[in-house]
Amino acid sequence: MYFELKNIGAINQAKVELGKLTVICGENNRGKTYIAYSLYGFLKSLFSQWYDEKFYFNLRFHKERLFTELKEKGVVNVDLREFEQYRNEIATQLGRLYTPKLKEVFSVNADEFVGAEFKIGIEKRIDYSISYFLGQARNKAVNKASKRENSSVLTITKNIDDDNMINHFVQMILFDLLVFKNFPRPFILTAERTGIQQFQKELDKNRSDLITTLANTRDLALLDENVSRFALPLKDNIDFARNSSNVIKSNSFLKEEKPELTAYIEEMLGVQYEIVEGQKVVIDKTTHQALPYYMSSTSVRALSDLHLWLKHGANKGDILFIDEPELNLHPGNQIKIARLLVRLINNGIKVFITTHSDYIIKELNNLLMLADDFPNKEALMNEFGYAPDDILHEDDLRAYIADNGTLSRVDTDELGMIQSGFDDAIVQINETSDKIASAITHQ
Repeated sequence: MYFELKNIGAINQAKVELGKLTVICGENNRGKTYIAYSLYGFLKSLFSQWYDEKFYFNLRFHKERLFTELKEKGVVNVDLREFEQYRNEIATQLGRLYTPKLKEVFSVNADEFVGAEFKIGIEKRIDYSISYFLGQARNKAVNKASKRENSSVLTITKNIDDDNMINHFVQMILFDLLVFKNFPRPFILTAERTGIQQFQKELDKNRSDLITTLANTRDLALLDENVSRFALPLKDNIDFARNSSNVIKSNSFLKEEKPELTAYIEEMLGVQYEIVEGQKVVIDKTTHQALPYYMSSTSVRALSDLHLWLKHGANKGDILFIDEPELNLHPGNQIKIARLLVRLINNGIKVFITTHSDYIIKELNNLLMLADDFPNKEALMNEFGYAPDDILHEDDLRAYIADNGTLSRVDTDELGMIQSGFDDAIVQINETSDKIASAITHQ
C-alpha cells in the first residue's frame, strides 16, 4: 500500500509506502508532520464513513445482482476474484473523495490546499488467506456472509425478509471486503500530547462555560468566536484524553495476549498509571507517592495515552502514528521506545513515526542487524537483553528522509540503514569536538 502527496504543506511531491514500521526523519519544517496528519486523516475519515452511494460507480451492477439473487434464492456464492478488476478504480476514487477534505483534517482555509492531490495505491489482488464473517441481526434472525481461509468464495445467506436490510447488508459486504479490509484503523499521538494532558481540565472548563453561555443566550454566533480550531489529530488526542474513564472499560488484545507490552511503559518510567474516581493519577513505584497528572513529569505525561491505548484500545491490525516518540525522553528511554515499537509490529500493530532522534534510529538499526545470521548472535542478544520480538526484518521497514519538499527512501544493507538523516550533523559535531579538544591538549 502506498500514498502519493502533492502540494500539501511543505510537501511538493512525495510517495510513501507503508511498512509494518514506517519511519520518516529529517530536519525541522520538512513536511514530516504534514505526511503523518494527511495519512492519519485519510484512514480516520475512511472509518468515519464519509463515502456515499456515488462511490459505487461500476460496482452498482454487482450490488443489484447480488441483491436480486439473495431475494430469489436466499443463498449466493460469490467468487471475489471478479471484483479485483475494480481495485485500482476504488483507490483512485478514494483519493478524489478525500483530497477536498484535507482542509478539514488540518482545520484551515481551503485556499491552503489549492492544487493538492492525495492518491492511493493498493494491491490488485485481494488477500484470500484470512477467513471472513459478517452478520446482520434482527430479533433472532441473522443475515450472514462468510469465507473460509485461503478461499476466494464468499457465501451470503439471507434470513431476514426485508429489502432495505438486504440492500444495506450487500453494501456493507462490498465496502468491508473491497475498502475497509485494505486499510488499518488508526490511532495517533501528536507532538502536542504533553500539553493536552497538562491543560485538559482548562479545555473542558472552557467547553462547559461555552455550553452554559449558549444555553442562556441562544447566540450560535458564539460558536465561531469561541470554539478553537484544532487539526483533526489534535482534536482526536484531546477527545481520547477526555474519554479515558470510558476507554478503560475495554481491554486490548495485547492485555490478553502480551501483558508485558501493556506494562512496558510503566516499568520503563518506574510509575503506575491509575484512574481513580474519574481522575488520572500517577503512582511512583519507588516512593509509592500518588500525584495528579498535571504534577507528574513531562515524560510520564507524554507516554500516558500510549500506555492507555496499548492496554485498553489497541486492536490487532491497527496502525499507531506517533509524532516524535522521543518527546521528553532521556536517551536511554528513547532506546527502549525503539524496542517497544518493534515489539508492537511483531505482535500485530503497524507503526508510523516521525522522529529527530538519532538514538531511536541507531537502536532500530541494531534491531535490523539482528535479522542477519552471524556467529555468537544468541550470546550477543543475551548480553544486551534482546528478545526474538526485538528483531526487525528488512521487509517490515520503510524508512525515509524528508527534504526539499519530497521523501527519499533509505536503503539498507547487512549493517542496517545506509543513511540516518542525522549523518551530517553527527559528523559536524564530532569534528567540532575533536578540534576543540585538540586545541586544548596542544596549547
